[in-house]
This record gives sequence, C-alpha cells and structure tokens, in this order.
Amino acid sequence: MTKSVTETLAEWVVSTRFDQVPELGVARVRERFIDSIGVAFAGMSVSTGQIMARWVREQGARGHCTVLGADFQTSASYAALTNAASGHALEFDDIAVGSGHYANPMTAATLALGEKLGASGADVILGWMVGYDIIAQTSKVTADPKGNSLLNRGWFNQGFLPAIGVAAAAARMMKFDVMQTRMAMGHAASTMAGVLKNRGSDTKGFVAGNAAMHGIMAAELVALGFTANDEIMDGEIGVGRLLGLDNGDPQKMLDGLGGWTMAKLGSTIRLHACCGASHWSQDALQKIVRKRPVQAGEIVRIDVEVPEFLLPMMPYEAPETGLEAKYSLQYDLATIALDGKAGLYQYTDAAVQRPEARALMKKVAVHPTNAGLASKVTVTLASGEVLEETVTKTHGNPADPLNREEVTGKFHECAEALVPLAQREQVIALCDRLEEVEDIRELGRALRVAEPVS
Repeated sequence: MTKSVTETLAEWVVSTRFDQVPELGVARVRERFIDSIGVAFAGMSVSTGQIMARWVREQGARGHCTVLGADFQTSASYAALTNAASGHALEFDDIAVGSGHYANPMTAATLALGEKLGASGADVILGWMVGYDIIAQTSKVTADPKGNSLLNRGWFNQGFLPAIGVAAAAARMMKFDVMQTRMAMGHAASTMAGVLKNRGSDTKGFVAGNAAMHGIMAAELVALGFTANDEIMDGEIGVGRLLGLDNGDPQKMLDGLGGWTMAKLGSTIRLHACCGASHWSQDALQKIVRKRPVQAGEIVRIDVEVPEFLLPMMPYEAPETGLEAKYSLQYDLATIALDGKAGLYQYTDAAVQRPEARALMKKVAVHPTNAGLASKVTVTLASGEVLEETVTKTHGNPADPLNREEVTGKFHECAEALVPLAQREQVIALCDRLEEVEDIRELGRALRVAEPVS
C-alpha cells in the first residue's frame, strides 16, 4: 500500500540526524540566529513586543524560557509567541526564497523549546533545519502561476505553514515517533491563520508569533496524549487541497524532500526595514545617491518602474505611521533619498512625519510593469540632470548576500537600545559556535535583560 504524504513527511522528520545537515546549512542557521534575535530585540522596543510581553506576563505562565527584552521567563509556547511576534513587528526579518519570513519563527520556537528541554545547540539546529524544510515542502502547494495562492486571496502565509513547520521541529526535538509527528502536524494545521488586511498594525507581527506558539503547543499536547488527524496533508479536505485549491496536489510536498532547503537556497537577510516588495527600487535609488549625492530640494521627480504584482504589497501611498510606511513605496524611496538608507530608525512615526519626507513622497511616480523581478528608478533634478539605475537582484539575497560587517552591524542597530555592547558581543559569539553549545540555556541567559522594556 502506498504511503500517504503525511506519513512520508513524518518518517523523514523522525529519521533526520545532525550529521546529515550540510555545513552551509549550519552556517546559515548561525547567521539567522544572529539576525532573528536582533530583529526581535528591535520589536521589543515598540508597541508590538511591549504589549505582547505585558500580556504574557499577566498570564502568569510558569517556565524558564527567555522573553527577549524582558526581565521574566515563561513557558516555551508563550516565549515563542512573544519573541516571534516581536521578530516580525518591524518587517525586518528574513525573506524566504519564493515568499514568507520563516527564520524568525523557527528561531523563536527552537530557542524556547530548547530552553525547556535543555537541548544542545546541535539539537536546536537540527530542529530548526527540519522545521524549515517542512515549511518549504508544504508551501509548494501554494505556488501559483500568479504568485502565491494564499497571498492572492488575502491570506497571510506567515501564519499558515510555519505552524506545521514548528510542530515538525518540536516533534524532532522531543524525539517523537512517526505517529506522534503526524498528529503534531495534524493539530498544528487547525491553528493556521492570518490575513494581509492587518498590514501596518501590531497584529501582522502577532501572526508570526501565533504560528510559533501553536506549533510548540501542538507537540506538547500530543506528548500528553492529545489526538489529531494523522493524514492531515492528504485528501480532498487535506492541507494540500485547501491551501492550493486546483493546484493543491499534496504529492508536490514530497518533491525534493530531504534537500535541506536553507543550505540549498538560503534566504534574504534584509538591510531595508520594510516590505521586500520595495527592495529592488530602494537598491536602485541607493545606487544613484551613492554615485551622485543629491539634496531633497534638487529633486523634481522620482519615476519608478516596479512589477505590477508587487504593488498590492505596498498599499499606503501617504502613510501616517512608521508601521504603515513599511508598506509604502513612496516613503521607502523618500527615506533613501533623504537618509541614504532605510534602516530601523527611518521607520519611526516622527521620521514619516518629516515635512521633507512628505514632500518627497508626492514626487514619486509609480509605473507598473510586467517585465519580471526588476526595478528601474529615474531621478530628475531641477538642473535638468537625469539619473537612473536598474536593479534585478536585491542586496541581501543569496545571490548578493550581506557581508559579516553588515549582518553584525544590523544586529547592533537592532539590539543597542536594550542590550549593552559587551552583552551583544557575547550573544554573537554564542551564535557563532551554536553547534558546540552544550545547553542552549546558555544562550538564553545571555539574552536576558536586567530591566524590562517599558
């Protein structure tokens, strides 16, 4: 009898070993721990992380798992909720090849569960890689000729497959058998949720935390004897068909299984703290202003050609807040023109309300194209001079990765408001030798702060 897709995925999860993980995969997990922890610290400096931490504290959950930027510990599921929500709060976490931001919830979940279990760094890396692969495999049913079947319908994919991926990671870290793993994924499937309409609000970040929390919860419940459907990917009302509709053949989830996606494809680590849909255009304008510095008053017009299918990701033409500005092509270009960059501090409410930024946004003219993933930016100056650049690959993606200085520089920028330099350097050093750490609680202790965020 042919095995089901769900059973085949679960058998692979259970069979994996750390010595099977390619060294490049290990190196990329180390790097994404640095990046994900950094952006989570940044998210704890704004309302998303602060309110989430306050709510978790009020629940009084017992546990010894670290809440970044807080002076208390909690359960693994609540720590994953808070840290992953904070990690996606500022649209500064990684971007998977294709779509999604998966390093952040995988890092939050495996760190939290690892602290609960006293897992080694190697066990955490293996769980991380296994969970990331399950996300990559199950998301194949959402590939659509027009993009992503979930995003096209207004669903936020960040809250869907990561729940199942975290459940798989937890199953591996908790040493589940095949049936337990199938049930953990089955339970997690019933927690998938998220809508794009919540862009520009705290709730967008919550979606990432919700998936991380429920993935851990699914495994913990199964460990106590909780049941779920053990063929959740298969059939007419299985996950494959529900997510992919007519293209949702669950067999697609097995294509390339065991290929260690993070090692094979990598992901984009962002330097721009905003929606990735604008990064081609921002990189093009950044090249212009680096070659020929200009003053805002010199600019008469900024014409930008951008793929039409990306525009729905950036609905705010005249944003009022820092969170809204992260989904505004007009502001994304205005801040590059003004500051030469679009980092953490360019997306505060005060930065968005600068008179010069609001004036520049009105000078941006958007021209939709259907010419593939590329953006051409043309700047016309009052002198009549015309400057232009075209970008086909964004900086930070696997084809043009950030260098070490950029990765650690971003970490320091994100964490400096909450963590002193010596402690930040300790965190980086621990992440750099993550596979050698005997007990991941050592990293958890290094992430704690003496005073809570306010």
